[in-house]
Amino acid sequence: NPVLAGDRPDPTILQDGGDYYATFSSFDATPGLVIWHSRDLVNWVPLGPALEKPLGTVFAPDLLKHGNRYTLYIPFIPAPWSQHLPDTPSIHVIHAEDIRGPWSQPVDLGIRGYIDPGHVVGEDGRRYLFLSGVARVRLSEDGLATDGAIEHVYDGWQYPDDWITEAYALEGPKLFRRGGWFYLISAVGGTAGPATGHMVIAARSRSVHGPWENCPHNPIVRTRSVEERWWSRGHATLVEGPDGGHWLLYHGYENGYRSLGRQLLLEPVEWT
Repeated sequence: NPVLAGDRPDPTILQDGGDYYATFSSFDATPGLVIWHSRDLVNWVPLGPALEKPLGTVFAPDLLKHGNRYTLYIPFIPAPWSQHLPDTPSIHVIHAEDIRGPWSQPVDLGIRGYIDPGHVVGEDGRRYLFLSGVARVRLSEDGLATDGAIEHVYDGWQYPDDWITEAYALEGPKLFRRGGWFYLISAVGGTAGPATGHMVIAARSRSVHGPWENCPHNPIVRTRSVEERWWSRGHATLVEGPDGGHWLLYHGYENGYRSLGRQLLLEPVEWT
């Protein structure tokens, strides 16, 4: 660690056969959302940007493949230079037949006031987008529109009152399906405050509709002391590695090098 140095906040990781693709919050960069490629989760090379002209400040996206289509769900935050954006966070979607593009123009999903989308296909075969909070909305079959109301579905896991954090800030829901369970990986504690704040928590359910059972080992990732090398570790994606094992990829600040931003870190998962 880091497996990808520099400012790589809010990683979203896609496994596509033997290939892995990643992108990160690109904020005010133009073009935005550079796609990175790896075969081993350790060595990464850039392929190019997916978002030629951001509509606003780009927060934590979600990269996925459904059928033969690659899709990116993108939260836009209104910026001073934005045009034609609402005055609250809004989630759009772009898509492509090839990961290298060309990518479509952004489509407004009409979702307001939420960030950090996480896509999943339920046991009912329907597509859903989980959101900060944690809320959820059902999607149309093509994933390019919502198909129902936004509803609150998960309260998170409450850490002890005496832990030093920035804010509760339940965010970054990412879904992973394994062995008849849906695993909901999310973050609490605040993104960039105290070193011991940001952390990774897990919950599971037999159904995409819940109820969600919190992991007894929560938080599964946390910085416990300012003496550690990596601070504010959180916003994880769970993937199966090329060796058949499972791994968390998340961001963290390096102690003494915080100005480099949140770097991409890799940690093995043990199933118990």
